[in-house]
Amino acid sequence: MSVRRTTHQLSSGMIVSGPPEPPKERPASVGSWAAPYTGGDIRKSGELGKMFDIPGTADSSGAPSRTVSKSHSGPLARSAPSSGSGPVPRKTSGPLPQIPPTGLITSGPARSSGGQTEQSPGPARKKKAAAAYGGSVTVVEEEGFAFGVSRVWRWVLVVVFVAGLAAGAFVWLAVGRPEILIGVAAVVAAVTLLAVWNWARGRQEVERFWRSYPNTSIEPRNLPIGKFVKITGHVTCGSIPLESSYQNISRCIYTSTELYEYRGCTGLAANPTHKRFTWGLRYTERYVADFYISDPDTGTRFLVRAGNGARLTSFVKPATIMEINKDNKELSPDFLSWLAEHNLSGDDRIMCLKEGYIKEGNTASVVGILRKHENLIMIDPPPDIVSTGCQWRRFFFPMSVEGLILIGDERPDEVIYQV
Repeated sequence: MSVRRTTHQLSSGMIVSGPPEPPKERPASVGSWAAPYTGGDIRKSGELGKMFDIPGTADSSGAPSRTVSKSHSGPLARSAPSSGSGPVPRKTSGPLPQIPPTGLITSGPARSSGGQTEQSPGPARKKKAAAAYGGSVTVVEEEGFAFGVSRVWRWVLVVVFVAGLAAGAFVWLAVGRPEILIGVAAVVAAVTLLAVWNWARGRQEVERFWRSYPNTSIEPRNLPIGKFVKITGHVTCGSIPLESSYQNISRCIYTSTELYEYRGCTGLAANPTHKRFTWGLRYTERYVADFYISDPDTGTRFLVRAGNGARLTSFVKPATIMEINKDNKELSPDFLSWLAEHNLSGDDRIMCLKEGYIKEGNTASVVGILRKHENLIMIDPPPDIVSTGCQWRRFFFPMSVEGLILIGDERPDEVIYQV
């Protein structure tokens, strides 16, 4: 008796034994819509808004609009200006959260009074910096450099010298011995000469002192938290890189632009204290922002909190960019355009433009107080002034510096464009 085998053919053409499998029931397809990005507005949520009897927003065709947000692979970052004209506004489909001025930790929050941000009055360059970079960038108006001898002790020395001269003159007239007067006069002359020497070379001596100050030895397992340190290494920008005013050097942590004018016999004064036959500073702008510095020996990275109005004393030598006089002024349209942008008149003055900067990747030194917040190691400005002490071998009185100390390259490339 023969048995009949049941066979069936697969979709690939192969014939196999057995009955074909019954077709599986496919579940009903349900259409899926991408969840709209509402930006916190319930009127854009479609069906959810109908549950609360809230009409949806309609576009020009009368249909409720659907906004689908595109996912981004990275976090939102504050766009930095590239040409000094101000940050480019970011277009989004909804309100953005408040982003801090810097990417991580700032040097201090903005002061508020009555729910509104309080802005301290300042010159036009401070307003320009606020418009271009925001409040996170420090406008270095004046540097905290001063003599360590207080005003009280200066007056005490003056009184002592006057009394000594009077006593010497009296002895000379009464007894006829001028030795005391000559001795006191010699001491007064020596102290006066020493004071003039300190006044003339004081800043150069302070810079020499801090450049030769030894670097702090960093041990990652035993950091000198709360101690006074000096770190020298490569710098990198924080969340807000700077750009130089004239050359447009991008990604800098510090920039300075200085315009000097020479005053002859009848020339105009560049500033109220400008004397004749000397160079006077007519315009200056110096900016610094939070940045990072790395220790070359251990690779430890520090956040230097120099922004948000932190006190700073900088030793960054500017390079001469351009020298202008009345004969070659018209040959430099870029310089004339820069003067117009800063509301500065050219006239027939003899001018010299200098720029200094510390660019990302350059080597710099920072002197401050070491702090730590969770896993972030920071360098803050010292709370008190720092004195160099008496430098008797070099005939210098104590000189004090206030705030962070930023030291750039001692010998930058001198680039002079004779136009």
